[in-house]
Amino acid sequence: MCKVPLFPLRNAWILKQPGKAIFYLFTIMILIVKESHEHGRCNHNCFGPVTRLKIYNELSHGYLHVNGSNVVTTDESDGILYKISSGRNFYLYDMRAEKFICWRSRRPRATRELRNKARHRMHSPLIARNFSNPKCRFQDLVAEGGVGYVNLAPAFNRSLLMKFNSRGRFVTQECTPSTKEVRKRHLCAKQTNFLIDDGDACECREAERHFCRAKFAKMKEFRSVCKTSNRINGL
Repeated sequence: MCKVPLFPLRNAWILKQPGKAIFYLFTIMILIVKESHEHGRCNHNCFGPVTRLKIYNELSHGYLHVNGSNVVTTDESDGILYKISSGRNFYLYDMRAEKFICWRSRRPRATRELRNKARHRMHSPLIARNFSNPKCRFQDLVAEGGVGYVNLAPAFNRSLLMKFNSRGRFVTQECTPSTKEVRKRHLCAKQTNFLIDDGDACECREAERHFCRAKFAKMKEFRSVCKTSNRINGL
């Protein structure tokens, strides 16, 4: 009975040179891993507890980001944010503005500058801060009515959701415009659902250098990883 060789005769030399065979196999494995990494989604943190993402609001057609001390969802930014995981919650940090997205501790007092009720009522509960605090911790919730959508709420109150109008401003109250205010009705529409794009989560080599600075030294999320990083880099 004739046996069929496992390899073609012209490749039989590989069996006689196991060193080269292992080398070729190792090279092929590296190419496969590289190809899958480039074309697949990266699910690994880029540094310690940090990942990079974009948060998109379809109603305003913009990304969540910091503009001065305000938090908006407009198309004036590339929308890149850094998510810093902290247990079941996380912080959102805008590296371009170098500020955290946070909730206000309380509504500002109605001073002489805020006597106008409408202006006081429209004061956004979101604010950008230079340093993190418990009011900067968020949680994401599964949104109703759409696959892949999430709601964003503060860690201290899951019923208080982020909601933005078509201009990318936070909606602070329920709006029921009268017939005379038809031109303003589009401002009453709001959306609490967001799309998360974390396809380039690993493309943030600057994160290690940025988050191991003294500014973040007091954050428990960075203490151990930055201590190791600074020791390796001689900092």
